Amino acid sequence: MVHMYRFTHRMIEVIQDDNAQDNKTVVPAEVTLANLTMFSTVLFMTEFHKMGMGDSVDISKTCNMSEWHRRLYAGTRKQASNTSREDEDEYIDILTLLPKPIPEAGVIYATTSKSPNDASDKEKFTSFLFAHHKQSIAQTIPSLPSQGASIDKLSPETQALISKLGVTHIWLCGSDPEQRRHGLMVQCLNQLEKDVYTWKSSGQASGIITVHTIPQAFPGMVHFLTKNEFQGGDKVVGGDAGKVLFWKEV
Repeated sequence: MVHMYRFTHRMIEVIQDDNAQDNKTVVPAEVTLANLTMFSTVLFMTEFHKMGMGDSVDISKTCNMSEWHRRLYAGTRKQASNTSREDEDEYIDILTLLPKPIPEAGVIYATTSKSPNDASDKEKFTSFLFAHHKQSIAQTIPSLPSQGASIDKLSPETQALISKLGVTHIWLCGSDPEQRRHGLMVQCLNQLEKDVYTWKSSGQASGIITVHTIPQAFPGMVHFLTKNEFQGGDKVVGGDAGKVLFWKEV
């Protein structure tokens, strides 16, 4: 039994519940941002150990509550008249801010599994996809032309939308190794695309989804992206060694 949830800066919603009756669904106590953070941290620690990078990568720096909260509010910076460069990464507490449209903030889609034969069994996270708003697309240089068109090949109309509305950027995503090849990440991506299409239709988003990855380290991610009609593969200027950009228009 698989359930899907949408996390935003204000709430957690059930967006897929096969056993729901009369559209009444309840979010279990174990489905929280804190537990999702723990799941993602363990997931990435396992991945980097497999890659031979081990503890040289500080996963806790990325998968921590303050960083996730910050990105769920699209990195709203403190407003100060004399902001030094050192202060650019300081952020306000999102709990003090007014509600903000999700297209301008961040959203997480997560799937959970639960045994249908055991009523006492708790839901366990199996995959997640974290996307947030970016005002612009990273600069790139050609590196993998065989993967598809470069981002600068987009129509002038779409480029104008990007300049005005930015893009929806997939920052982190991952699946439980034991649950891979079950289409869980595809479910998360499909839901993101539905939401981005809705936002675009209402004039709140450009309809462009971007993601960075490192093909040498995550070849499976490149296969997943190209299989789901992402284009690109150009090297990100100033990014980590080997980091490339993929994109999709919905």
